[in-house]
Amino acid sequence: MSASQFNREYYRRFYENPATAIISAAERRNEIRFVLSFCRHIGLEIRRFSDVGAGTGWWAREFGRQYRSCRDVETFDASAEAARIYGHRHVRAQELAGLPSDLVVCRDVLRYLPDREAKRAIARLASKCRGVLYFQVVTSDDEVDEDRSDMTGYFRPASWYRRTLERAGFRNAGMGLFVSDKFSRFDPFALEVR
Repeated sequence: MSASQFNREYYRRFYENPATAIISAAERRNEIRFVLSFCRHIGLEIRRFSDVGAGTGWWAREFGRQYRSCRDVETFDASAEAARIYGHRHVRAQELAGLPSDLVVCRDVLRYLPDREAKRAIARLASKCRGVLYFQVVTSDDEVDEDRSDMTGYFRPASWYRRTLERAGFRNAGMGLFVSDKFSRFDPFALEVR
């Protein structure tokens, strides 16, 4: 898949036009609230946030509204046009580098990469993440509204992603939340609620 397919028209159709968007404003707010609630529940303070494949930048904008204490917010995108229009760093997921982040979001990016590059991207996400990875991707196991969705890409089974993320050092907490082995305070079997 070419990063050039992610142009102004793509973002307008799938994210900015309420009539054709794949996710509504209310769903975006709720998704971010959910992820932040999990981070609070496990005691993760978010000092650095990274959005990998940021697209229109909606995740980082809403994150900033809901979590104002985070001062280091960085956004990356493989599309030169998205980087130019929305102000991201022009970086492909499989070349991601830099200081580690407490919360890393990678939403609907890796299905556009062939297996080898997707594995490299997951290894880079593991290096980048020191807390929680929120990972969302359309898989071959999902029911998809083909009229409203971009149907290009590599549709792998969800088990492929779970297995590859686990091998990279992530623990699956469910619902797209993966905790880095670097965050040693996470205990999925803890009986007490914080």
